[in-house]
Amino acid sequence: MPPGEGNIEVVRGELGVASVREEISPLIGRRMFIYDGVVADGADSDELAPRLFNAAFEALEAEFDPSGSGPIGVCVQVSDRDEIERKPEVHWPEQDLTFAGYTDDGSQVRVRYFEDAAVEPGLPNSPTLAESQATDYSIADRYRVEPYTGSGAATADDILAMWARERVMPEVEARRRVHETLNVVIDRDEGVIAVSTAYLQRNTQLRMDLWYFRSFVSAAHRNTHVATQLTFHNRDLLESRFVSGEDIRADGIVFELENEGMRKYFNRAVWLPADFIFVGDNQQGFPVRIHYFPGASVGPPPAAN
Repeated sequence: MPPGEGNIEVVRGELGVASVREEISPLIGRRMFIYDGVVADGADSDELAPRLFNAAFEALEAEFDPSGSGPIGVCVQVSDRDEIERKPEVHWPEQDLTFAGYTDDGSQVRVRYFEDAAVEPGLPNSPTLAESQATDYSIADRYRVEPYTGSGAATADDILAMWARERVMPEVEARRRVHETLNVVIDRDEGVIAVSTAYLQRNTQLRMDLWYFRSFVSAAHRNTHVATQLTFHNRDLLESRFVSGEDIRADGIVFELENEGMRKYFNRAVWLPADFIFVGDNQQGFPVRIHYFPGASVGPPPAAN
């Protein structure tokens, strides 16, 4: 059985010894099982450590109740600098563990969530992971999504005009932000009806440069999956540039969802099929989710004090 509040449970087996305790996870800010495992003496750690972790995770997940108040996943705090430097990948596929940042003491935090784990209260109709994956997110033929080039069917003036009609932001900010445009959605009758912009920013928790993007959809075209398609296209365009080597300035994309209604509706720790994972809250208290690009690596840990 999972441990109770503040307790430590130790499980011994032929692979080694695993222990978990419940607490608010560093950086993540949610109740998690904090895992620690030691493989048997003389065993191959690289082979058996993932098996030991996976066995513990599966046992804990079997007891998980998505509607309950218990831990929503398992967190590993890696303090061994040799292991950190030897395994720099953002994702460890053997344990399905994802990098979530460094603590002040230089420990690396990695997380894996239980199926349908939620990071904040949802709505009665909040979709499960299975429901999200089964949803048809296609959009009507009247729309097309394409990268912004500054010419053709979507110019800077077209975007500025749409923003002005919708009273999105002051003109000075609009003229600055239009140069950050990444993708546009064009309606065959109305022209530009949605825009995404992206900018580079250092994420202090993850200690890496990442793409941050914003999307705006005209009021008359919401509830159409246009915003979702923009998210997919933003992810795919920036990822393709990274993989091809065209633009390797950032290792992934960050999504900070501010709209309260959308946050409660899409409240799962993992977003599928968009493939974003929760890594904590920003300074304003909004959930932060990230999509790492294939081949992205974690930077070195901060220097020891």
